[in-house]
Amino acid sequence: MRQPFFVVRLPFIVCREELTMFPHFFQLRHFLVLFFPLLLTQMAQIGTSVFSSIFSGRAGTVDLAGVAVAVNIWYPVFAGLCGIFFGISPIIAQLRGAKKDEEIPIYIMQSLYLSLFFTIVLFLAGAVLLPPFLDFMGLEGPVHYIAWEYLKALALGLVPICLQATMRYIVDAHGKTHVSMAILVTNLVLTLIFFCLFIFGAGPIPAMGGIGTGYAITLASWLSFFLFAGVFAWMEPFRSYHLWRRLRPFNWPYCRQQLELGIPIFIAVFCETSLFSIVGLLMAEFGTLYLAANQAAISFSTLTYTLPWSISLTATIVIGYEVGAKNYAAARQYAVLCQMTAFTIAVVLILVVSHFVDAIAAVFTTDTETFRAIRLFIFYAVAFSFFDAAGTPVQGILRGYKDVKSITYVAFVTYWLICIPMGYALSHLTQLGPYGYWLGLIIGLAINASALNWRLWRHTAWRERA
Repeated sequence: MRQPFFVVRLPFIVCREELTMFPHFFQLRHFLVLFFPLLLTQMAQIGTSVFSSIFSGRAGTVDLAGVAVAVNIWYPVFAGLCGIFFGISPIIAQLRGAKKDEEIPIYIMQSLYLSLFFTIVLFLAGAVLLPPFLDFMGLEGPVHYIAWEYLKALALGLVPICLQATMRYIVDAHGKTHVSMAILVTNLVLTLIFFCLFIFGAGPIPAMGGIGTGYAITLASWLSFFLFAGVFAWMEPFRSYHLWRRLRPFNWPYCRQQLELGIPIFIAVFCETSLFSIVGLLMAEFGTLYLAANQAAISFSTLTYTLPWSISLTATIVIGYEVGAKNYAAARQYAVLCQMTAFTIAVVLILVVSHFVDAIAAVFTTDTETFRAIRLFIFYAVAFSFFDAAGTPVQGILRGYKDVKSITYVAFVTYWLICIPMGYALSHLTQLGPYGYWLGLIIGLAINASALNWRLWRHTAWRERA
């Protein structure tokens, strides 16, 4: 009797007969099993930023505008630093695959040292550069005050924010992604509770308005950091590393290996995430109302971005597996599945937002003029999300093929050389005003998606011929 050939894809073990009879069903099931946990994790991760805009908007337009300025300064810097911190993940994964577990604690400690180092650098850079930068922006007095106080409150949480980011990648590299997901969801719940307490006040706690979001994020970050520290102390295999009982000395060669991987990721992530931040800061010239309304649209767009980004992460996993097995036909089928899923979600999103646009805009503000501006911004954000769904999953597909340089080149050209200059021109040379920036973003992203799709199908066709 012929022995069955097994294809192992956690959490399923599927025999060849099942794969032959229902190939597309198997691929869809496998895709969804990976997609939904990643989606939940991403939504929990960005939920803090989105809800900070929602809660501060309920406190007032000025509060929303001040938080918008602070977030647009903070987020691209932090996202870029996460690229450096992420460099530890492939290192640990390779060590585990090579059965060199004895070296893992050394690399973990060096990554934590790097986190502390960049925390100090970020704190000093912020103390020196932020005051003149905020003055240069020419913000209205109340907006300037809220932005500066928000950043000062956030500075109190730099240590846990950076350390827990590194610890999350360490945990994920050990295959414990459900642990990171649980802690990040807990962090989001705690942050929402603290938002209510610090923004609007309760009992002896005074109402701080938008500034309270900074203190809420800081406090929740400290608590989630202690949860990660507990995981390192009591959960295997971390407990066997004795990280807290046996501190390893600083070792530059180990740190350098992480930086060699992390710095290129930092550059790529910063270029992409800084796009919205630049637009948000440039929006200040149109006044507090448009600054606040734009931040609401950015928050909405960030939330919808979790859908194509989660598809992108899933695509890298499934396609990378098939390419590694040299099964290029299956990889191409997964690519089609990922893009069809993204397109379907984009169409549903357009229909839902078109019907509930007033309710969505009302979530962010109670002011009539701000409501009207947010409503129009959201329509631009929906168009942006459609092209996001056309391009972002392709990034994950290309990464599955280990084709990463093309993504960086396309992103730099379309985001920095097309989106920003075109948006500035449309805002100042036409009657669009602040909405011109969003039209520039949409055009640039459409070019980005077209270029990535051209690269993908040219690349995969070449792979199959090879």
